[in-house]
Amino acid sequence: MLDQTAIQDFFDTYGRAVAGGDLDGIAACYSYPAHIAGDAQSIAVGAPNEVKDAFAGAAEQYHRRGLFDAVPRVRSADALTESLVWADVRWSYTDGNGAEQESSAFRYVLRVTAESVRICVVIAAEE
Repeated sequence: MLDQTAIQDFFDTYGRAVAGGDLDGIAACYSYPAHIAGDAQSIAVGAPNEVKDAFAGAAEQYHRRGLFDAVPRVRSADALTESLVWADVRWSYTDGNGAEQESSAFRYVLRVTAESVRICVVIAAEE
């Protein structure tokens, strides 16, 4: 059975790691190899150090732009198989007062087991 609360909790944890610049925490959210896809390019991610390199400095860049939190809202999560889930997530990037300044949307393929939730695929999407 699909546990919607576990999916939301996972993205809450991931968002805190991203906003806080916790590179180990971010890397721990991925299953390897992973795949990132957008309109302009696709990237295969083979190891945690590649995720850490991709996110290095991201929190500082967010903070310079006045953004301090990455708040996810799981709009839907659908089971694809017994352990794979398709999740539609809208991200709200908020300032120090909690007011949304920017937003984005991504679709994720997650591997969900009794022990963990991990990102297998990330796809940039239209809001």
